[in-house]
Amino acid sequence: MGLKARQICTTAALAAVVSFWWEPAFAEVCDKIYPGWDGREFSVFNEAAAFLTNWVGLAALFCLAIGSTVLRLRALLWVGSLLGGLLLLMAVTSWGDAGHQVWQSAIKEGCAHPQFELIHLLSASVLTAMGVLLGLRQRRRARSIGTTRA
Repeated sequence: MGLKARQICTTAALAAVVSFWWEPAFAEVCDKIYPGWDGREFSVFNEAAAFLTNWVGLAALFCLAIGSTVLRLRALLWVGSLLGGLLLLMAVTSWGDAGHQVWQSAIKEGCAHPQFELIHLLSASVLTAMGVLLGLRQRRRARSIGTTRA
């Protein structure tokens, strides 16, 4: 990996870590937590989708999608796994927030699932594990191509 690529990855990782620690205001809780909320109750799928579609989750999904289809860009799988690991870190460090007044009022208003902490933890774990497994599969595939050419 070249110097420019390392700088880009380092900057993206630092920006991701810094942007995780935020807390919504008490007024208009649902608008602060999920700006695009349409007033319907959150299901498990909606909660996981809302958690994975922040910019770090979208970058991780993009890296995993491109890295799994293009063999030469398999390093993106590891970048996607690291971004998934950042989401996992966020889910672990925010464990216990369900007792906070902001999250309690969000659950009462219906814009947060009562089991949101577990949903965030499981979705980040699945994303990270998928990246690692895809990375190992691509690594094995690259080795088998290399042995057939030799």
